[in-house]
Amino acid sequence: MTSMKPKTRLRPPWSGILGIVAASAVLTACSSAAPAPRPGAVAQPEEGGWRGREGVQEAIALLNRGDVTVARERLMSVLRRDAGDGIARQLLSQIDGDPRQMLGAQSYSYTLRDGETLSTIAQRVLGNPMMFYILARYNDIAVPESVRPGQVIRIPGRRSAPAPERRRQRPAAPPRSEPERSVPPPAAASPRPSANPALAARLRAQGLAALNGGAVDRAVALLRRAAAADPGNAAIRGDLERALRVQRTVRSRR
Repeated sequence: MTSMKPKTRLRPPWSGILGIVAASAVLTACSSAAPAPRPGAVAQPEEGGWRGREGVQEAIALLNRGDVTVARERLMSVLRRDAGDGIARQLLSQIDGDPRQMLGAQSYSYTLRDGETLSTIAQRVLGNPMMFYILARYNDIAVPESVRPGQVIRIPGRRSAPAPERRRQRPAAPPRSEPERSVPPPAAASPRPSANPALAARLRAQGLAALNGGAVDRAVALLRRAAAADPGNAAIRGDLERALRVQRTVRSRR
């Protein structure tokens, strides 16, 4: 009589793979639950489809806290991966550039209100919330997120004066012996153009970003407008000459 051996239950060949996949899924879920770095109180731009590269977001948060050294490392790391990242280059230029040359020497005082940050002020007066750090350096503020309502800062440019109220002049009554004639109102004198350093700084920042991004013709046009807005700014003239040289080089290679 032959002895009966118990049958060995064979495991499917894919059971080990399923276990590995399940463990990998658990690890992935745990890693995705880690909180992302908070970008700080600076509004993120929406134009051009940019939604915030992680390294740039970290650099913005670090600059808001005054950690310039680590912020520079993050920006350089982004540029090593993508040399055409205009926002990273713009932030790096704010770390290295001269605030008076970039924004102009003329300024006026302004008292911060509730809810205002250097980012919202930069958006309103410079047209770009990413200019918050150069505005902080313009005011010798080491930690941009430390500003509070009631704090007095300097805004580059001239304070816009309220438009004077115009009074309509009535024509003088003619003598009774003469027929009435309508007297035309005096012609208003055309305003003379004046320098606008704040507009020039905004146009210069946009022009440099376009030049760094490879849009040479647009950079030349923006820098020409910046030079016209602030004719005495030597830094803008130098940027325009450099952009024109790049434009000539690019066109000669076509």
